[in-house]
Amino acid sequence: WEYAWDLCQQSDLVAKGYAGGVPMGSDLPPRPAEQARGPRFVVAALRDPGTPERPGNLLQRVQVVKGWADPQGRYHQQVVDVAGGTNGAGVDAASCAPTGRGAASLCGVWTDRDFDPDQRAVYYARVIENPSCRTTGWACAQAPEGEKPDYCGAADVAFTTQERAWSSPIWYGPEQ
Repeated sequence: WEYAWDLCQQSDLVAKGYAGGVPMGSDLPPRPAEQARGPRFVVAALRDPGTPERPGNLLQRVQVVKGWADPQGRYHQQVVDVAGGTNGAGVDAASCAPTGRGAASLCGVWTDRDFDPDQRAVYYARVIENPSCRTTGWACAQAPEGEKPDYCGAADVAFTTQERAWSSPIWYGPEQ
């Protein structure tokens, strides 16, 4: 329920995270009586290093996704950028080379300011990489002129994607 706002800059981030939090897939413990606000989460991600021939892509942003059901049983979702953000990165269509900036690692601390202690909720982290070529993009970029697949240049075929990773959820349920 309580992490320092500067936890991402501390050298013992992992130790403090394990000491003060719950692992992915767990339930949050009851809210401490002295705690007036919602839970605080720390989210950290490292890029996939890849291989020398095909290095991993840089990261664009880390998000927390909160889900809950209203009294009528309708599901709601809130997505919050916790670190990074839209960065203008892209892909060169002719070579599939990445363009623009990105991060090798991202870390952020977030508090649920809309927390309702009487409402069940679920939280998970989502990490989004910079755009990269899909298989269709690589096929078009690598094929010699005259041998490119018919779909190259087609407006209705996706050539790029943004790979995502997500954590197991952390659950909150009110005390009974």
